[in-house]
Amino acid sequence: MKVLLASAEVAPFAKVGGLADVAGSLPKALAQQDIDIRVIMPKYSGVTKVGADMWRVVPSCVVPMAGCVSGCALDEARLPGSSVPIYFVEHHDYFSRPYVYGPPGQAYPDNLERLVFFCRAVLAALEPLNWQPDVIHLNDWHTSLIAAYLRQVEAGPATVFTAHNLGIAYQGTFPAEKSSVTGLDFSSPDLNEIIHNGQINLARAGLACADMVNTVSEEYAREIATEHGGAGIYDLVGQRAAEVWGIVNGIDYDVWNPATDADIAANYDATDLSGKARCKRALQQQAGLPTEQNIPLIGMITRLDAQKGLDLVEQALPQITDAQLVFLGTGDERYEDMLRQAATARDNIAAFIEFNIALAKQIYAGADMFLMPSRYEPCGLGQMIALAYGTIPIVRATGGLADTIVEEGKRGAPQNGYSFEAYDSEQLLAALNRAVRTYTKKRRRWRNIVANAFATDFSWSRSAEKYEQLYQAALAKH
Repeated sequence: MKVLLASAEVAPFAKVGGLADVAGSLPKALAQQDIDIRVIMPKYSGVTKVGADMWRVVPSCVVPMAGCVSGCALDEARLPGSSVPIYFVEHHDYFSRPYVYGPPGQAYPDNLERLVFFCRAVLAALEPLNWQPDVIHLNDWHTSLIAAYLRQVEAGPATVFTAHNLGIAYQGTFPAEKSSVTGLDFSSPDLNEIIHNGQINLARAGLACADMVNTVSEEYAREIATEHGGAGIYDLVGQRAAEVWGIVNGIDYDVWNPATDADIAANYDATDLSGKARCKRALQQQAGLPTEQNIPLIGMITRLDAQKGLDLVEQALPQITDAQLVFLGTGDERYEDMLRQAATARDNIAAFIEFNIALAKQIYAGADMFLMPSRYEPCGLGQMIALAYGTIPIVRATGGLADTIVEEGKRGAPQNGYSFEAYDSEQLLAALNRAVRTYTKKRRRWRNIVANAFATDFSWSRSAEKYEQLYQAALAKH
């Protein structure tokens, strides 16, 4: 089977969120399934800074646009640590910019034009590449129009649309008066679901036009079928219920491995945790916290956004006095200011308002617990990474957090974390207090939970098998 995975961001070449991690890791696992998998993304100005060997494979490719003809070139490289080809669509006006979608907190005004061009370029590039995929795997709204364009032709690849986040702010909406940019007739029966509430909604394009659809956890697939969890799209999810799958993401254990991680203070594994104790001490020193091993240290690495439960954290902080907290992230200025003020006023709180991968790894390794009180979370990678480092997640049971973190007595699986149901700061505090009590007073029990965390397997190979089944389903439907 031949599959082309299209994504607006792919780690390590360009990363804004978790989409990049998936697009950079899943193809490697699919290649192990004997799938001829290739990846395509825009060639942003930062792509070459990764240092990968890159060569030109298509010097010129005609790209038809609405009312005009444009063009692009394609470069090729390999996903680091693999033989998986990745193609980069070069168009200086659209992609040679310092940011993927726009400066922090902003969007480029021509993002619709940029993404329309990328979607059309993906299809135009197949002939000069002399390679025809059986399936094109679309990732989030940025690539969804590929499915819409393929609806306009008699023959072509099957399509799978993966929705990594269907929150109302992540559906790719644009004013309906810009519809001519796409070159599509949205009044046609195949496309009339895309205009919604007076806007072009590109997430709906993927949901309506792709042969098969999935999101990144089973629980989130159920949530988006409800009006509360699927605002703006739940009607389409309901219409296509049998064709909407939930497949939990994985993580790359070659990257997230405390036994080999060069960015942490000391290496360790499940059989010898002495290195984790050294990592905790180093993190406390770096954060300016008292270097006490017996006080639990809680880490939180996140985009500072309302989705991530920062309002619950703000309400709970005054009552968290028997643990240390280290925060890392950037985002909403209100939450940045809140964390800075808390760190200034309290000697048990440290806040790093920055994007720092090396520090993130030190937090995963040095913390005892990892906090994810999300309002909603399609899958979440942080809790999986924390488990790999023997750091116990405290999560709200929503989306992928509900699918991956088990507190004792739930679903008959070994406990690997702590969770709470209602979106409520008191429930958050109760879960946190359960974890702190176990850590300080039931050390044998705590060691068992840490062992369970290390034993939890979210390798991509499991997910890749399900994606292969999804591709087969798309081909059968196509």
